Amino acid sequence: MVQGSTAAIPHFQVSSDTLSDDLAFGAFQQSVQDVFLLSRLSEGPYRLDIDAWNLGTLMAGRFRSSAMAFDRPPALVASGGLDHVLLQLYVEGGFTGMADGRAVTVAPGDIVVFDLTRTISTRASDFVNISLLIPRPYFEASHDDVAALHGLVLPAARSMTGMLASYIIAFTERLPALSAGEAGTAARATAGLATNILSASALPEARSRPPIPSPFRAITLEIEARLHDATLDTDTLAASLNMSRATLYRAFEQVGGIADYVRRRRLTTVAMQLADPAQRRRKISEIAFGLGFASESTFNRAFRIAFGISPREARLRGSALGPVADPTGAENPTSREFARWMRVLKA
Repeated sequence: MVQGSTAAIPHFQVSSDTLSDDLAFGAFQQSVQDVFLLSRLSEGPYRLDIDAWNLGTLMAGRFRSSAMAFDRPPALVASGGLDHVLLQLYVEGGFTGMADGRAVTVAPGDIVVFDLTRTISTRASDFVNISLLIPRPYFEASHDDVAALHGLVLPAARSMTGMLASYIIAFTERLPALSAGEAGTAARATAGLATNILSASALPEARSRPPIPSPFRAITLEIEARLHDATLDTDTLAASLNMSRATLYRAFEQVGGIADYVRRRRLTTVAMQLADPAQRRRKISEIAFGLGFASESTFNRAFRIAFGISPREARLRGSALGPVADPTGAENPTSREFARWMRVLKA
Protein backbone atom coordinates (compact mmCIF):
# COMPACT_ATOMS: atom_id res chain seq x y z
CA MET A 1 0.00 0.00 0.00
CA VAL A 2 1.61 3.25 -1.14
CA GLN A 3 1.20 6.41 0.96
CA GLY A 4 1.21 10.01 -0.22
CA SER A 5 -1.17 12.49 -1.81
CA THR A 6 -0.11 11.66 -5.39
CA ALA A 7 -0.06 7.88 -4.96
CA ALA A 8 -2.86 5.75 -6.37
CA ILE A 9 -5.50 4.67 -3.90
CA PRO A 10 -5.27 1.09 -2.52
CA HIS A 11 -6.62 -1.42 -5.02
CA PHE A 12 -7.74 -5.04 -4.64
CA GLN A 13 -8.13 -7.34 -7.64
CA VAL A 14 -8.85 -11.04 -8.10
CA SER A 15 -9.97 -13.01 -11.14
CA SER A 16 -10.78 -16.58 -12.07
CA ASP A 17 -8.73 -15.93 -15.23
CA THR A 18 -5.59 -16.34 -13.11
CA LEU A 19 -6.87 -18.64 -10.34
CA SER A 20 -8.58 -22.00 -10.26
CA ASP A 21 -12.31 -22.04 -9.51
CA ASP A 22 -11.72 -23.11 -5.90
CA LEU A 23 -9.01 -20.51 -5.30
CA ALA A 24 -11.11 -17.73 -6.83
CA PHE A 25 -14.14 -18.66 -4.73
CA GLY A 26 -11.94 -18.92 -1.61
CA ALA A 27 -10.54 -15.45 -2.29
CA PHE A 28 -14.09 -14.08 -2.60
CA GLN A 29 -15.11 -15.76 0.65
CA GLN A 30 -12.11 -14.35 2.47
CA SER A 31 -12.48 -10.82 1.14
CA VAL A 32 -16.13 -10.46 2.24
CA GLN A 33 -15.99 -12.67 5.34
CA ASP A 34 -17.29 -9.90 7.62
CA VAL A 35 -20.19 -9.11 5.27
CA PHE A 36 -21.59 -12.36 3.89
CA LEU A 37 -21.40 -16.11 4.04
CA LEU A 38 -21.12 -17.24 0.42
CA SER A 39 -22.35 -20.38 -1.32
CA ARG A 40 -22.02 -21.28 -4.98
CA LEU A 41 -25.34 -22.11 -6.65
CA SER A 42 -24.07 -23.97 -9.71
CA GLU A 43 -21.70 -26.88 -10.22
CA GLY A 44 -20.32 -25.65 -13.53
CA PRO A 45 -17.25 -23.49 -14.14
CA TYR A 46 -17.00 -20.58 -11.72
CA ARG A 47 -16.41 -17.03 -12.97
CA LEU A 48 -15.15 -14.23 -10.73
CA ASP A 49 -13.73 -10.77 -11.36
CA ILE A 50 -13.31 -8.24 -8.54
CA ASP A 51 -11.83 -4.76 -8.77
CA ALA A 52 -12.18 -2.73 -5.58
CA TRP A 53 -10.71 0.47 -4.18
CA ASN A 54 -10.32 1.84 -0.66
CA LEU A 55 -10.90 5.61 -0.47
CA GLY A 56 -10.37 5.69 3.29
CA THR A 57 -13.91 6.77 4.15
CA LEU A 58 -15.69 4.75 1.46
CA MET A 59 -15.00 1.54 -0.44
CA ALA A 60 -16.10 0.87 -4.00
CA GLY A 61 -15.88 -2.28 -6.09
CA ARG A 62 -17.07 -3.88 -9.30
CA PHE A 63 -17.99 -7.55 -8.87
CA ARG A 64 -18.70 -10.14 -11.56
CA SER A 65 -19.62 -13.60 -10.34
CA SER A 66 -21.42 -16.78 -11.24
CA ALA A 67 -24.67 -17.50 -9.38
CA MET A 68 -24.20 -17.08 -5.64
CA ALA A 69 -26.05 -17.24 -2.32
CA PHE A 70 -25.33 -14.38 0.09
CA ASP A 71 -26.27 -14.79 3.76
CA ARG A 72 -25.79 -12.44 6.68
CA PRO A 73 -27.26 -14.26 9.70
CA PRO A 74 -27.56 -12.69 13.18
CA ALA A 75 -24.32 -14.32 14.37
CA LEU A 76 -22.34 -12.66 11.56
CA VAL A 77 -23.98 -9.31 12.32
CA ALA A 78 -22.73 -9.70 15.88
CA SER A 79 -19.21 -10.85 15.04
CA GLY A 80 -18.47 -8.99 11.79
CA GLY A 81 -17.90 -5.58 13.37
CA LEU A 82 -19.54 -3.61 10.54
CA ASP A 83 -21.86 -0.68 11.15
CA HIS A 84 -22.03 0.43 7.52
CA VAL A 85 -24.54 0.79 4.70
CA LEU A 86 -24.06 -1.26 1.52
CA LEU A 87 -25.40 0.29 -1.68
CA GLN A 88 -25.37 -1.89 -4.80
CA LEU A 89 -26.12 -1.15 -8.44
CA TYR A 90 -26.89 -4.33 -10.39
CA VAL A 91 -25.50 -3.73 -13.86
CA GLU A 92 -26.33 -7.28 -14.99
CA GLY A 93 -28.34 -10.04 -13.34
CA GLY A 94 -30.20 -9.71 -10.07
CA PHE A 95 -31.43 -11.57 -7.01
CA THR A 96 -34.37 -12.46 -4.81
CA GLY A 97 -34.26 -12.77 -1.05
CA MET A 98 -35.04 -11.32 2.33
CA ALA A 99 -33.77 -8.29 4.24
CA ASP A 100 -34.68 -8.73 7.90
CA GLY A 101 -37.90 -10.47 6.91
CA ARG A 102 -38.68 -8.04 4.09
CA ALA A 103 -38.93 -9.60 0.61
CA VAL A 104 -36.49 -8.06 -1.87
CA THR A 105 -36.24 -8.56 -5.64
CA VAL A 106 -33.59 -6.81 -7.74
CA ALA A 107 -33.37 -6.68 -11.55
CA PRO A 108 -30.74 -5.22 -13.89
CA GLY A 109 -30.41 -1.46 -13.44
CA ASP A 110 -31.93 -1.47 -9.94
CA ILE A 111 -30.12 -0.06 -6.91
CA VAL A 112 -30.53 -1.75 -3.52
CA VAL A 113 -29.58 -0.57 -0.04
CA PHE A 114 -28.66 -2.74 2.96
CA ASP A 115 -28.04 -1.77 6.57
CA LEU A 116 -25.27 -4.15 7.72
CA THR A 117 -26.52 -4.14 11.30
CA ARG A 118 -29.48 -6.19 9.99
CA THR A 119 -29.83 -9.68 8.51
CA ILE A 120 -29.77 -10.51 4.78
CA SER A 121 -30.37 -13.67 2.73
CA THR A 122 -30.35 -13.47 -1.09
CA ARG A 123 -29.92 -15.76 -4.08
CA ALA A 124 -28.33 -14.13 -7.11
CA SER A 125 -28.12 -15.22 -10.74
CA ASP A 126 -24.88 -14.66 -12.66
CA PHE A 127 -24.33 -10.96 -12.04
CA VAL A 128 -22.27 -7.81 -12.37
CA ASN A 129 -22.73 -5.24 -9.64
CA ILE A 130 -21.02 -2.14 -8.35
CA SER A 131 -20.98 -2.00 -4.56
CA LEU A 132 -20.36 1.02 -2.34
CA LEU A 133 -19.63 0.44 1.35
CA ILE A 134 -20.49 3.65 3.18
CA PRO A 135 -20.09 4.36 6.93
CA ARG A 136 -23.37 5.02 8.71
CA PRO A 137 -22.60 8.66 9.73
CA TYR A 138 -22.89 9.74 6.09
CA PHE A 139 -26.53 8.63 6.15
CA GLU A 140 -27.39 9.83 9.63
CA ALA A 141 -27.00 13.45 8.51
CA SER A 142 -30.00 13.16 6.18
CA HIS A 143 -32.02 10.17 7.45
CA ASP A 144 -33.75 9.95 10.80
CA ASP A 145 -33.93 6.15 10.77
CA VAL A 146 -31.18 4.54 8.68
CA ALA A 147 -32.63 1.09 9.38
CA ALA A 148 -35.71 2.08 7.35
CA LEU A 149 -33.51 1.94 4.24
CA HIS A 150 -32.71 -1.75 4.74
CA GLY A 151 -33.85 -3.71 1.71
CA LEU A 152 -34.92 -0.60 -0.18
CA VAL A 153 -34.87 -1.06 -3.98
CA LEU A 154 -34.73 1.91 -6.38
CA PRO A 155 -36.25 0.69 -9.68
CA ALA A 156 -34.19 1.18 -12.84
CA ALA A 157 -37.11 2.92 -14.55
CA ARG A 158 -37.03 5.82 -12.10
CA SER A 159 -35.19 8.90 -13.39
CA MET A 160 -33.33 9.54 -10.15
CA THR A 161 -32.17 5.91 -10.08
CA GLY A 162 -30.76 6.32 -13.59
CA MET A 163 -28.97 9.50 -12.54
CA LEU A 164 -27.35 7.83 -9.56
CA ALA A 165 -26.53 4.70 -11.60
CA SER A 166 -24.82 6.75 -14.30
CA TYR A 167 -22.72 8.52 -11.69
CA ILE A 168 -21.74 5.26 -9.94
CA ILE A 169 -20.60 3.71 -13.24
CA ALA A 170 -18.59 6.81 -14.22
CA PHE A 171 -17.14 7.08 -10.70
CA THR A 172 -15.95 3.46 -10.76
CA GLU A 173 -14.44 3.82 -14.24
CA ARG A 174 -12.31 6.74 -13.04
CA LEU A 175 -11.14 5.23 -9.75
CA PRO A 176 -7.93 3.74 -11.25
CA ALA A 177 -6.73 7.27 -12.07
CA LEU A 178 -7.69 8.75 -8.70
CA SER A 179 -4.85 9.84 -6.40
CA ALA A 180 -4.82 9.28 -2.65
CA GLY A 181 -4.99 13.03 -2.20
CA GLU A 182 -8.28 13.14 -4.14
CA ALA A 183 -9.83 10.13 -2.39
CA GLY A 184 -11.44 11.99 0.51
CA THR A 185 -13.14 14.53 -1.74
CA ALA A 186 -14.40 11.80 -4.09
CA ALA A 187 -15.73 9.74 -1.16
CA ARG A 188 -17.61 12.65 0.38
CA ALA A 189 -19.07 13.72 -2.96
CA THR A 190 -20.22 10.18 -3.76
CA ALA A 191 -21.74 9.58 -0.34
CA GLY A 192 -23.42 12.98 -0.47
CA LEU A 193 -25.02 12.34 -3.86
CA ALA A 194 -26.20 8.88 -2.84
CA THR A 195 -27.70 9.98 0.48
CA ASN A 196 -29.35 13.06 -1.03
CA ILE A 197 -30.98 11.09 -3.83
CA LEU A 198 -32.22 8.50 -1.37
CA SER A 199 -33.54 11.20 0.93
CA ALA A 200 -35.23 13.17 -1.84
CA SER A 201 -36.77 10.43 -3.96
CA ALA A 202 -36.59 7.02 -2.32
CA LEU A 203 -37.33 7.19 1.35
CA PRO A 204 -40.91 8.55 1.33
CA GLU A 205 -41.99 5.93 -1.20
CA ALA A 206 -40.01 3.15 0.45
CA ARG A 207 -41.99 3.11 3.63
CA SER A 208 -45.30 1.38 3.96
CA ARG A 209 -45.89 3.51 7.07
CA PRO A 210 -46.17 7.34 7.41
CA PRO A 211 -42.96 9.35 7.80
CA ILE A 212 -41.45 9.32 11.29
CA PRO A 213 -42.47 12.47 13.21
CA SER A 214 -39.92 15.29 13.36
CA PRO A 215 -38.87 14.82 17.04
CA PHE A 216 -37.45 11.40 16.18
CA ARG A 217 -34.01 12.67 15.12
CA ALA A 218 -33.55 14.84 18.21
CA ILE A 219 -34.51 11.95 20.45
CA THR A 220 -32.16 9.45 18.73
CA LEU A 221 -29.24 11.87 19.07
CA GLU A 222 -29.93 12.14 22.78
CA ILE A 223 -30.18 8.36 23.07
CA GLU A 224 -26.83 7.86 21.29
CA ALA A 225 -25.18 10.34 23.64
CA ARG A 226 -26.58 8.53 26.67
CA LEU A 227 -26.37 4.84 25.74
CA HIS A 228 -23.88 4.44 28.59
CA ASP A 229 -26.41 5.72 31.15
CA ALA A 230 -28.15 2.87 32.96
CA THR A 231 -30.83 5.30 34.18
CA LEU A 232 -31.86 6.20 30.63
CA ASP A 233 -35.62 5.79 30.31
CA THR A 234 -38.63 7.63 28.97
CA ASP A 235 -38.88 9.93 31.99
CA THR A 236 -35.23 11.06 31.88
CA LEU A 237 -35.40 11.52 28.10
CA ALA A 238 -38.58 13.57 28.38
CA ALA A 239 -36.99 15.78 31.03
CA SER A 240 -33.71 16.33 29.17
CA LEU A 241 -35.46 17.11 25.87
CA ASN A 242 -38.32 19.08 27.44
CA MET A 243 -40.83 16.79 25.73
CA SER A 244 -43.88 15.01 27.02
CA ARG A 245 -43.91 11.24 27.42
CA ALA A 246 -46.73 11.13 24.88
CA THR A 247 -44.54 12.84 22.28
CA LEU A 248 -41.76 10.32 22.87
CA TYR A 249 -44.11 7.37 22.54
CA ARG A 250 -45.67 8.73 19.33
CA ALA A 251 -42.24 9.31 17.75
CA PHE A 252 -41.22 5.68 18.28
CA GLU A 253 -44.47 3.76 17.88
CA GLN A 254 -43.66 3.09 14.19
CA VAL A 255 -40.25 1.53 14.97
CA GLY A 256 -41.27 -0.85 17.74
CA GLY A 257 -41.27 1.51 20.72
CA ILE A 258 -38.61 3.53 22.48
CA ALA A 259 -37.47 0.77 24.86
CA ASP A 260 -36.93 -1.65 21.96
CA TYR A 261 -35.02 1.00 20.01
CA VAL A 262 -32.68 1.73 22.93
CA ARG A 263 -32.07 -1.98 23.51
CA ARG A 264 -31.26 -2.60 19.83
CA ARG A 265 -28.83 0.33 19.68
CA ARG A 266 -27.08 -0.84 22.86
CA LEU A 267 -26.79 -4.42 21.64
CA THR A 268 -25.51 -3.35 18.21
CA THR A 269 -22.94 -1.04 19.79
CA VAL A 270 -21.77 -3.81 22.12
CA ALA A 271 -21.42 -6.16 19.13
CA MET A 272 -19.32 -3.60 17.25
CA GLN A 273 -17.02 -3.18 20.26
CA LEU A 274 -16.67 -6.93 20.77
CA ALA A 275 -15.45 -7.21 17.17
CA ASP A 276 -13.05 -4.26 17.52
CA PRO A 277 -9.42 -5.42 18.01
CA ALA A 278 -8.76 -2.25 20.02
CA GLN A 279 -11.32 -3.44 22.58
CA ARG A 280 -9.96 -6.98 22.79
CA ARG A 281 -8.49 -6.57 26.31
CA ARG A 282 -11.67 -5.18 27.82
CA LYS A 283 -13.92 -7.58 29.69
CA ILE A 284 -17.26 -8.29 28.05
CA SER A 285 -19.06 -7.27 31.24
CA GLU A 286 -17.17 -3.97 31.27
CA ILE A 287 -18.32 -3.21 27.73
CA ALA A 288 -21.92 -4.13 28.58
CA PHE A 289 -21.98 -2.07 31.76
CA GLY A 290 -20.39 0.81 29.85
CA LEU A 291 -23.39 0.77 27.51
CA GLY A 292 -26.05 0.95 30.17
CA PHE A 293 -26.75 -2.72 30.96
CA ALA A 294 -27.17 -2.98 34.72
CA SER A 295 -27.16 -6.78 34.90
CA GLU A 296 -24.74 -9.19 33.21
CA SER A 297 -27.35 -11.95 33.08
CA THR A 298 -29.93 -9.62 31.51
CA PHE A 299 -27.37 -8.48 28.96
CA ASN A 300 -26.29 -12.05 28.07
CA ARG A 301 -29.89 -13.13 27.59
CA ALA A 302 -30.77 -10.10 25.43
CA PHE A 303 -27.64 -10.56 23.29
CA ARG A 304 -28.37 -14.23 22.65
CA ILE A 305 -31.99 -13.48 21.73
CA ALA A 306 -30.88 -10.75 19.31
CA PHE A 307 -27.97 -12.56 17.63
CA GLY A 308 -28.41 -16.27 18.34
CA ILE A 309 -24.99 -16.59 20.00
CA SER A 310 -23.48 -15.52 23.30
CA PRO A 311 -21.32 -12.37 23.62
CA ARG A 312 -18.28 -14.58 24.23
CA GLU A 313 -18.98 -16.56 21.05
CA ALA A 314 -19.35 -13.30 19.12
CA ARG A 315 -15.96 -12.10 20.32
CA LEU A 316 -14.31 -15.43 19.54
CA ARG A 317 -15.84 -15.55 16.06
CA GLY A 318 -14.79 -11.97 15.40
CA SER A 319 -11.19 -12.65 16.40
CA ALA A 320 -11.23 -15.91 14.43
CA LEU A 321 -12.40 -14.25 11.21
CA GLY A 322 -9.18 -14.64 9.35
CA PRO A 323 -7.83 -16.20 6.19
CA VAL A 324 -9.86 -18.78 4.33
CA ALA A 325 -7.43 -21.50 3.34
CA ASP A 326 -7.31 -22.64 -0.26
CA PRO A 327 -7.14 -26.37 -1.06
CA THR A 328 -3.33 -26.35 -0.99
CA GLY A 329 -3.18 -24.80 2.47
CA ALA A 330 -1.97 -21.41 1.19
CA GLU A 331 -3.75 -18.16 1.92
CA ASN A 332 -4.38 -14.97 0.03
CA PRO A 333 -3.01 -12.03 2.04
CA THR A 334 -4.51 -9.54 -0.42
CA SER A 335 -8.02 -10.83 0.28
CA ARG A 336 -7.33 -10.69 4.01
CA GLU A 337 -6.18 -7.08 3.70
CA PHE A 338 -9.35 -6.23 1.76
CA ALA A 339 -11.42 -7.65 4.61
CA ARG A 340 -9.42 -5.57 7.10
CA TRP A 341 -10.14 -2.39 5.09
CA MET A 342 -13.84 -2.84 5.83
CA ARG A 343 -13.36 -3.07 9.57
CA VAL A 344 -11.33 0.14 9.82
CA LEU A 345 -13.51 2.15 7.39
CA LYS A 346 -14.69 5.36 9.09
CA ALA A 347 -16.46 8.50 7.94
